Amino acid sequence: MSVQTGARAMASGMVQPVLSQVRQRVGKQVVNLTPEFMGFGNQLYLWTWAHAHRSEPVPHRVLIVDRSRYWLPFFPAIHPYLIERSEMSFWDARGHFYAYKTEHSGDPRGFTDESRADFVRDWILTSPALQGADSGALARDDVLTLNLRRGDFYSNPWHRPDYAFDVESYARLAVRRAIEQDGPVRRIHVVSDDRAWCRSHLGWLTSHADEVTEPPPSAQPIDHLRDVISSRRLVIANGTFSLWAAAISRVLLGAPQHTVWAPAFFQRRYGPGRCVEYDQDWSFVDELPDGWQPDWVLDGLDGDPARETSH
Repeated sequence: MSVQTGARAMASGMVQPVLSQVRQRVGKQVVNLTPEFMGFGNQLYLWTWAHAHRSEPVPHRVLIVDRSRYWLPFFPAIHPYLIERSEMSFWDARGHFYAYKTEHSGDPRGFTDESRADFVRDWILTSPALQGADSGALARDDVLTLNLRRGDFYSNPWHRPDYAFDVESYARLAVRRAIEQDGPVRRIHVVSDDRAWCRSHLGWLTSHADEVTEPPPSAQPIDHLRDVISSRRLVIANGTFSLWAAAISRVLLGAPQHTVWAPAFFQRRYGPGRCVEYDQDWSFVDELPDGWQPDWVLDGLDGDPARETSH
């Protein structure tokens, strides 16, 4: 680092705290800065923050990014609490509040059960695209829905060590235990961002149900969301889309009749045990026979070579 670069960095480090204090005093609104990488599930944390602060004298807004835009037409109730970057003033207070969940909500998840339920009722379930979801075929007691997020958790070598795990072994255990605990099912519905992987690795589902289905090829992300939230019995993997869909389903269908199975593993940096992102009254698979992240997972293979050879 050059002397000039170091001086600029030092000056910036001194100016930023002062500027933040000035913005807190004179800014006309508080803006939660959405990182560009955040998909729908992660953005719901920020929307929940806006909902919790909706009645405060100083407006609290969430920044719109490109990954927000697909979802905005489906959730009109959130529109007054979102802001384009071009609408921000230099003097607006801003921050990455998702990184300080406990400080801003008193709960490590970023919300309490009550504030999350209020948000879901007010801003999510009012969506025209979700009307009638509580009375669909997936809400029956004899239907189990699997929502397995894969995507760049597995394809991207940067994300793989943090998020990838042996999903097939987990699903085998979770489906079996869900049926043992809550009764047999007639149908298993598979919702995933990787249809090809599911078709290759989940053929054994036919031993648990007469019917195994998936959304039609024309289904969009909002259709996947509707399927999962309308399901009374769920097995989910470690994605925030799945986590939030299960939470929305809880409000939509009612907790006493609602069961969710989840992997104790969420991401490697959280360490062992059930992470705080989950509702702790869900049912969990706490460990797998060969561990959550066997070598073949970290090597980027789609399945256990030993298992595939034995088939």
